[in-house]
Amino acid sequence: MDASEAGTILIVDDNPRNLGLLSDTLTGSGFEVAVAVDGARALRLAREGMPDLILLDVKMDGMDGFETCRRLKGDPATAAIPVIFMTASTDLSADRVKGLNLGAVDYLAKPFLDEELLARVRVHTKLRKLTMRLAAQVEERIAAEAALQRLTQELERRVGERTVALERALEGLTQAQAQMATVIRAAQAVSGEIVLDDVLDRLMRLTLEHAGARKCVLVLSRESGLVIEASITSDPDTVVLGLSTPVGPGADLAVSLVEEVASSRQSVFVWDTSRDARPEDARYLAGKGPRSILCLAMMCQGELIGVLYIEGDAAPEPLLATQLETLGLLASQAAVAVKNALLYGHLADMTSELRRSNERLETEVARQTEELRQTNERLQRELVERARAEEERARAEEERAALQAEVIDAQSARLAELSTPLIPITDHIMVMPLIGTIDSARAEQALEAALNGVQANRAKVVIIDVTGVTVLDSAVASTLMSTATALRLLGSKTVITGIRAELAQTLIDLGVDLGAVVTKGTLQSGIGYALRQAGDGVAGLHVNGNSARNGGAAGRRNGHY
Repeated sequence: MDASEAGTILIVDDNPRNLGLLSDTLTGSGFEVAVAVDGARALRLAREGMPDLILLDVKMDGMDGFETCRRLKGDPATAAIPVIFMTASTDLSADRVKGLNLGAVDYLAKPFLDEELLARVRVHTKLRKLTMRLAAQVEERIAAEAALQRLTQELERRVGERTVALERALEGLTQAQAQMATVIRAAQAVSGEIVLDDVLDRLMRLTLEHAGARKCVLVLSRESGLVIEASITSDPDTVVLGLSTPVGPGADLAVSLVEEVASSRQSVFVWDTSRDARPEDARYLAGKGPRSILCLAMMCQGELIGVLYIEGDAAPEPLLATQLETLGLLASQAAVAVKNALLYGHLADMTSELRRSNERLETEVARQTEELRQTNERLQRELVERARAEEERARAEEERAALQAEVIDAQSARLAELSTPLIPITDHIMVMPLIGTIDSARAEQALEAALNGVQANRAKVVIIDVTGVTVLDSAVASTLMSTATALRLLGSKTVITGIRAELAQTLIDLGVDLGAVVTKGTLQSGIGYALRQAGDGVAGLHVNGNSARNGGAAGRRNGHY
């Protein structure tokens, strides 16, 4: 991506790791990146660098993201810079509403994908550049319209001034009413035209008619120099327009005379070319043979508009003063008319160009508007797809959590069952072997398992074997005594087997009273005792008689039997 198209991004985050990751992602995609670790530096960098987009973290030490955004939007210099909030907050809806109310254009919830970040950044930087480009075009259009208005006002002012000057000139011409009427009619005829070709055609015909000439040529002053624009002859009576022939060697007129009038800005009348012609024009005059030449300077407010060149075949006598004055006035009015026509042509060209510019601008605005609409629609679709994906992922997470909880509960139940197994020996005898460290929770489990087993199987004797127990404290011992008491209430006797010397010493040190329960040294002796108590003694003793007898003997030696 071209850097001018990518734009500049200001990242504001007080976490250096986040700054590094975001900076690498954006610079890798062609963006220019500036970073700030707090709100104050972000405000300064935004005013100095005028980035195309600001990525602003919500949670920051000191000035948070919301306050930073409020100050950015409150500063006219940075108010137009788009801001995208970034947050890891769980209360996303409230933060989003608050951020949008402060003027943010978008919101990103952490963690987010690089593709999502780049897509949103590209959209908003492009919107920013298009908006700035459109604003510049609007400013250009306003400036052009203002220039057109000024030009129109200047034209109206000049027309007004020239009209006033003409009125003053007409008021001063009181001596020759006939000639003045002619000038007025001619001036009206010329002034009634606004298109340059129409003005020149009317001017050529009027000049030829009132001067009694055989040939008239209109020379205009252009930036490139003097140029022949129109000519007319008495035979045939045809006006030729648009000649655009430079005045120079080979031109069909007395060149030096025209150049003299253009330089001095004073009209010149040569009434006898055979005596007063300029030497430079001798070759031209020798071939054409005009008897007289009148060159009128066409002046408008001190500006030379052109030269009205008139050739005649009259007798070599000077024109009357009133005739010269009439032709001079005609030249002056012609200058005004030609100047106005030139201004009108320039204005028409500018208006046409402005209209074409407006059409191009409207076309471009329409195209960019359509692009913006398509971009917004694509962004909306992406947001909807993103929301749908988030919902599906949330449902999957909930289902996984529920399944995990079920597995954990099943495992806990199985572990509890394995930690306190209850093994039936006969229909009336059950054994619960305890192994390892017995804490309060496991002792409670043993109590619950024993009570449930006795109630379910109607057992008469429950043997609790502690041969494999390594640690036994007072709380556990108290729970075992409570178990024996509870079993006795259910009509079952409790026999504790496998008490080693160290456990016996621990029970004595803890002050536990074992008088309410039967204790046996080994599990075998406990089983033998239980068989006799339950009425199943013969079969049970026959199975392991030696062990039972040994266990019984040990029990008697210990004083517990």
